[in-house]
Amino acid sequence: MGEKLLLVVNPRSGREKAKVVLFDLIKIFTESGKEVTVYPTSHKESTITYIKNNAPKYDLIVACGGDGTLNETINAVMQCDKRVPVGYIPLGSTNDFAASLEIPTDCIQAAEKIIHGTLFPYDVGSINGKYFSYIACAGAFAETSYQTSQSLKNKLGHFAYLLSSVKSLSTLRKTRMTVTTPEGTITDDYLFVAFANSRNAAGILDLSEGEIVFNDGLFELLLIKMPKDVIDFSALIKDLLNADLSNKYVSLHKISECRISLEKGLGWSLDGEDGGIQNEVAFKVHKEAIDIIL
Repeated sequence: MGEKLLLVVNPRSGREKAKVVLFDLIKIFTESGKEVTVYPTSHKESTITYIKNNAPKYDLIVACGGDGTLNETINAVMQCDKRVPVGYIPLGSTNDFAASLEIPTDCIQAAEKIIHGTLFPYDVGSINGKYFSYIACAGAFAETSYQTSQSLKNKLGHFAYLLSSVKSLSTLRKTRMTVTTPEGTITDDYLFVAFANSRNAAGILDLSEGEIVFNDGLFELLLIKMPKDVIDFSALIKDLLNADLSNKYVSLHKISECRISLEKGLGWSLDGEDGGIQNEVAFKVHKEAIDIIL
């Protein structure tokens, strides 16, 4: 009897592309000797509950959808007793996770990679006990990055649209934050904060290969301070457009955990999904917590 595979499909992802390619994916997996069960996602919590309760029955779980579908799958797998490998077929508009791990965005190629791939132990992050696969962020650039349509990103460029959406210094909203890490505690006014395990995320983080190790037990804490004047603001925007994080208002820390207290609550984005408004957050890295098929 072949391996049992649970295919978690978001039928709405990729402009409902999942519906078009579903039978091709089932064919590829069954021809490789796998017994495929398809679960179409609906509500986030019901999806997580289903996967968590049924994951131990399977040898492999494949998430087919956007980063949100992967987030739900990882949250469920992290909560079940059996360590079940996870494959990913990206169908979302952003696909930062897939880009970082060089997972093909072509569905057929991604499925074939899963069949012939190897297990990679991957670090998972958590914020106040909720898991995320590659980023939690809040502040000036968080919402625009994930709410922008893919067609507009394609026309203007992801970075260009993101940063041109901030028209001037007067449109920015700073938040007083106290950030506590193993390195110490700092308090300042920040525009943006991200805790990430990714080379590309939120239209801000753009790190070269070698700077990110996905299973070292460390995430990148990115902090962007509020510029003091128009000149500094212009320089910051220019540097971010060029993916230059050496600007004096930008700091990057490799850490395993941190706590952030915010003067007022901000809306957090977890893997591009709504993470709710929080003013006290605790981040933690769970080293090599899941096996991703690459």
